[in-house]
Amino acid sequence: MPPAVHTESPMLRDERVRKHLAQAREYWLKCPACLAEGDLCQAGEKGWRAFAQMTKAVASHRGWRHFGHAEILASARQVADESNDPGAIRDGMEVARTMHANFYEVDLDRIAVERGLARVESLLQTFWLLLPERYTGGLSFFNWLAEADP
Repeated sequence: MPPAVHTESPMLRDERVRKHLAQAREYWLKCPACLAEGDLCQAGEKGWRAFAQMTKAVASHRGWRHFGHAEILASARQVADESNDPGAIRDGMEVARTMHANFYEVDLDRIAVERGLARVESLLQTFWLLLPERYTGGLSFFNWLAEADP
């Protein structure tokens, strides 16, 4: 089922996209420090949160509801279904969900978390490319991450 429509002013939609992008960037940039500290629980959770916020940015841009886990996942599934490789995106979504579940279960080892975060990074890049230049500034995903102030 496609995501539900969320009607709001263009100005509010623009603010939401920018807010979600800033949050996605903030969470993603915290992953390496969590890994370095051996905090696999937080590293994975930051990866999930980055994915959720990037999905919310795309959903906001498209005018979709995205206010809970189910709506975030519905939005991500819609992106997957519209893509040339829906299986890769759906598989990545499941990995992101596993990173989130690890926050509660804490049963993944370092290798699993590192591999999971690599898959999440691929998703972030894919979703980044779905946003117009007014949000990306024409930057690659990695150049955006490297900016001192988004």
